[in-house]
Amino acid sequence: MVFRGIVTVMGLSIPSFQFNLDNLLIRKCRFEDIGGVIYVNRKTLPENYSEYLFLSMFRVFRDIFFVAIDKSSGQVIGYCMNKIEENARSFFYNRNVKKGHVFSLGVLKGYRRRGIASALLALSMDAMFMMGCDEIFLEVRVSNKPAQNLYFKFNYDIVARVPHYYADGEDAFVMATEKRRCEYIVDQVVSYIRRQGIYVE
Repeated sequence: MVFRGIVTVMGLSIPSFQFNLDNLLIRKCRFEDIGGVIYVNRKTLPENYSEYLFLSMFRVFRDIFFVAIDKSSGQVIGYCMNKIEENARSFFYNRNVKKGHVFSLGVLKGYRRRGIASALLALSMDAMFMMGCDEIFLEVRVSNKPAQNLYFKFNYDIVARVPHYYADGEDAFVMATEKRRCEYIVDQVVSYIRRQGIYVE
């Protein structure tokens, strides 16, 4: 299904999202999912974190840690792992704010171009806003144009460039958005996902 152009408040419209989420469910990560999350991370991203880091993130931030599951196999095929930073400097104003941090997002290659990353990101952002975050940010490789295009759909801006951020020496863009600039997009995408019965509380 293509989900596009819904006019909302302030005369703004939802960007075009294409979803094919048949036979999938998305839910909060469980302890037994961690092995599957690590597998997806190893298969999809060059940034391979330790098992300890994944377990630590799960223990502290499980309420904002989401997985996508293939219902046929029970396999974790995507995840979005997030954290919250208290009293952090705003990217947009001269003050400190509560920030959400999209720490790691991955979807197995055979499941891409189905809107899974968009769904995981929208649910993650919604959960972080519900926990009081004013801004959300992430780091992305300067060469990773598909990921940047996804974030642009949610009204992220490039706010900084970090030289040699990654282990192989590649720079990172820091991308950030404010709640007021993107919540109308997040709300519409999350509402669609919930109507389809794909998200399980």
